[in-house]
Amino acid sequence: MAAIIFIIILIFIIAIQAFLPKFLKESEAFGIYIPDTHVKDKRIEHMKNSYTKAILASGIVILAVFIGWLWTFRPSEEQIVYVGMVAQIVALIFSMGLYAKNHIALANWKKTEKWTAGQSERKVVDLQFREQLKLLPSIYFIIPMIITLGLGILGLSQYDTLPNQIPTHWGPSGEADAFAEKSWVSVSALPIMTLVLQGMLLFFNGAMKKSGAKIQVRHKKRSREQQLAFRKYSSWLLFVVTITVTLLMGYLQLTIIYPEIMSTSLTLGFTLGFLVVILGSVMYYTVKVGQSGTRITVSEQDMNPENVIDMDDDQYWKFGLFYVNKNDPSILVEKRFGIGWTVNMGHKGSWIFLVLLFVSIFLISTLL
Repeated sequence: MAAIIFIIILIFIIAIQAFLPKFLKESEAFGIYIPDTHVKDKRIEHMKNSYTKAILASGIVILAVFIGWLWTFRPSEEQIVYVGMVAQIVALIFSMGLYAKNHIALANWKKTEKWTAGQSERKVVDLQFREQLKLLPSIYFIIPMIITLGLGILGLSQYDTLPNQIPTHWGPSGEADAFAEKSWVSVSALPIMTLVLQGMLLFFNGAMKKSGAKIQVRHKKRSREQQLAFRKYSSWLLFVVTITVTLLMGYLQLTIIYPEIMSTSLTLGFTLGFLVVILGSVMYYTVKVGQSGTRITVSEQDMNPENVIDMDDDQYWKFGLFYVNKNDPSILVEKRFGIGWTVNMGHKGSWIFLVLLFVSIFLISTLL
């Protein structure tokens, strides 16, 4: 079963990485802003196609080697986990290496050929944008947190009846494969970690509302509608992740409190269900929505005068992946290369959030 899970994840990673350029805005390629005058540049299209072909070819090789290794050596489940993770890392390293090559080449073309010269850069500010956002209310994310808190309290109330060894990890087969001595920390660890994840998703949902909208100056109406749809779908995706995390973690917490309900097949079913729902939702989100909602069909089209382009903010994007802008009040910003969101590393709120997140995870892992 571990082999099947890792093969599915590997195929998913390869497919997403390979076709990612197809789901991004025309005005952004490999982390570089492309003005309207160059979005149809055949060199950029060729670069995207070559990237897709190279990622698919390398992915097929990695997948073939992994499956061949499974077939030849009949490894243990633990070995499959380690080698499967290595295969995923190799696939990601190759794709990032190719991304870096294209990013540098594109940046050089833009600089030497002066793509933005002679054009007026403008930024669109829509004061009514936030009022028309259709994000899910915070209560949708708070209720699962209350359920998790209740399960945590239930576990502590049953402390004396719990076994001396508390499961802390479950393998791909659905069986617990790591344990810790019973303590208040080990009994509460799973609910606390779940609350941290749920709190993070709640934070992201709220931060999306305060994040500035990137409305294209030459396509105001179209990009505005796509932005609204993009954030609505993003909010729903966060909710789906919250529910699936709550169900899986809640079930595992119940197996700790009531060991008699533990079933390997049921645990495996929850794990596979979690995997299918998460991967399926991300795939649907990517294909249906795309970067900034560019795959959302908008009936109303518009085209403003030429010689006016969007603000070129390449200077704030380090390597096209990390956004650092102290003057931007947004904590969450749309990714340059990818579907979804990333944090503004120039905002102190982002660092506070990241520090709290990693400290809480570190404390839980070290105290167990």
